[in-house]
Amino acid sequence: MTTGPLRTPSLDAWRAELREGKRGTDTFDPLWRAACAESWAIEYSPYPAIAAKFCEDASRIMRKALKA
Repeated sequence: MTTGPLRTPSLDAWRAELREGKRGTDTFDPLWRAACAESWAIEYSPYPAIAAKFCEDASRIMRKALKA
């Protein structure tokens, strides 16, 4: 269950890279996938259990990418 405001480190990083010109909107990589999952978590924040699953997905995506 999610408590407090959702943390979105991947979405924040994706937005920062987009703003800095380090990536385009058509760069589909693990950061993009994790950012999408966090964005869905925000959309589903009225349903904490679902939002938590999206946050878990984002974390799993980034952990897997860091290991690769």
